[in-house]
Amino acid sequence: MRYSRLKRRNRRRYTSMILLGLLLFLAVYIGSASAAGNFISRIVTSFLGSFTSTNQGEDDASVQAPNTQLTVPNKTDKTPNEGSSQKVTEQLDIAPFNLYAIQLGAFTNKENAEVAAKELQAKGGAGYILNDKYFRLLAMGYASEADAQKVKQQLEKEGIESQIYSISAPGVNMEITASADKVNSVKSAFSLWIDKTKALEGIVKNLDTSAISVEDARKDIEAMVGAFNSTLEQLKAYSATQESNHILAGLQELYQNSIESLNGIFAENVVDRVATSSKIKYTYIDMVYKYKQYMDKITSE
Repeated sequence: MRYSRLKRRNRRRYTSMILLGLLLFLAVYIGSASAAGNFISRIVTSFLGSFTSTNQGEDDASVQAPNTQLTVPNKTDKTPNEGSSQKVTEQLDIAPFNLYAIQLGAFTNKENAEVAAKELQAKGGAGYILNDKYFRLLAMGYASEADAQKVKQQLEKEGIESQIYSISAPGVNMEITASADKVNSVKSAFSLWIDKTKALEGIVKNLDTSAISVEDARKDIEAMVGAFNSTLEQLKAYSATQESNHILAGLQELYQNSIESLNGIFAENVVDRVATSSKIKYTYIDMVYKYKQYMDKITSE
């Protein structure tokens, strides 16, 4: 009987030690995420401006777009002046778009990820949570893998582990059949969105290195919203004269979401440089992720 009691006590002691060990591990893990959050501000706000990418777009060029043929039909226009427009067929080759994000943690618990994200945002990082089996905490995204690798290496020197998480939007070979003006407008809509969205990375670098002010950043983004609004109005006009088309409808939704996201950066009249930088970084990643979802959809249908 005494032996049994001793055995049960030993089991309790062993169980207590395991629980204590798990609690200590959790504390260290969360603490390391906090340390990363404190340091990432220096990495994302000062190191980013210490180099200029010379291989922007090289990674995309090496990837072959899938041979997916998509047609944007041109139904009979309801506008009298456009009723006799002759249809043309042209090819639009959209290259893959990869965003290489700095990942500071992968959480199984959403609440823990949100706590770490808020702390990171307070330090100037994106604090973007991407749910992909894990709740991935992303600090910033780069169109160039080389730029992301440089930041990752700098973090390693400071003893902070990070990973590069690629958000990959597929390319597509798209055949467009419509009136010439509509073909050109659709082509322009795709290239404009990609070019303007990539420009957010430059705005962040200039803002973080004090090359521009918060007000300058605001003006750049307002100009971007203006260009997006103009294109969105064209897309809406095309949708009004055609039957429902998933390519045009998706492109219109992409523009609408992008405009709302960009306007949200200054929705609270943000004047603080760090807070503004954090919001732009977050918006940059979010816009690219939504673009990936759009491209995944049109290449799978």
